[in-house]
Amino acid sequence: MKLIITTMLLLSLLSANGQQPAYDSAARRINVYVISKSEKFEFLPFTVKVRAVIKSVLHHRKMRVVVANCSDVAAAKISRIMQRRDALIGSLWFDSHGLYKNGFSSFSIGIDNFNYKNINDSTHTAFLKCIAQFTDARSKIGIGSCYGGAAFIHPGTATVKSGPMKGDSLMIGMGKIFNNSTVYASGGWVMMKPGIFGDNFGFAGYPLGKRYRTAYWKPVWDHLGEWYSYTATDGFIRNINTVALNHTGTIMVRQRTYLSLNKAVRKQSRALASLQP
Repeated sequence: MKLIITTMLLLSLLSANGQQPAYDSAARRINVYVISKSEKFEFLPFTVKVRAVIKSVLHHRKMRVVVANCSDVAAAKISRIMQRRDALIGSLWFDSHGLYKNGFSSFSIGIDNFNYKNINDSTHTAFLKCIAQFTDARSKIGIGSCYGGAAFIHPGTATVKSGPMKGDSLMIGMGKIFNNSTVYASGGWVMMKPGIFGDNFGFAGYPLGKRYRTAYWKPVWDHLGEWYSYTATDGFIRNINTVALNHTGTIMVRQRTYLSLNKAVRKQSRALASLQP
């Protein structure tokens, strides 16, 4: 409760008169890796948390890990870190699941889910705006969920109508919230392979389960390894090379795309050719 009250007070103070605080562009920068707290134990997310925490301990002046079960708790923790260090956010990465079954792009902070339906709702995004008080045009925002930036057509199910994933709308909404920061998201899967903090292809690739080898997943296979960026000042979404994080959690754009690797192209082709109904 104290965290929530603190965050609300901070939000009201910073947003007074509708003005953004004046920050020095040369201010101290801290990267933040946000992990959703869940009551259900999942092995892969747990290993990512361990890796992220180790990196933050080794590079505590440049990277912090925030574990939160909702956006207000995340905002309170981030606010406290930035105020204590008199710093701005360098890179902000939201580690999250993507919910393909819903038929649209999204990411979550604990119980709070953000998508094209609510990203422009000022009440729902109030704590994202609180976090945004510590960003500027030099900050980088990563939607770390699978299909977070997807704009392809979802095939639909018995309960979900076929239609566009609206990841582009989610990215544009995030760009409006985060003070002209650059927003990054993927049209395909975002993996958690070893080396995700090594500025390599740790986030690229595809899951191995048989359930992903059906025609239902064909749109994702078609957009394997694709990444996009959006900046509100530009006003349009760019296709970019594969996104990675370095050892301090800084968002990097690699010099090559995942599908520039011959083995990746071969695996994609084999998967597309063998998809089951």
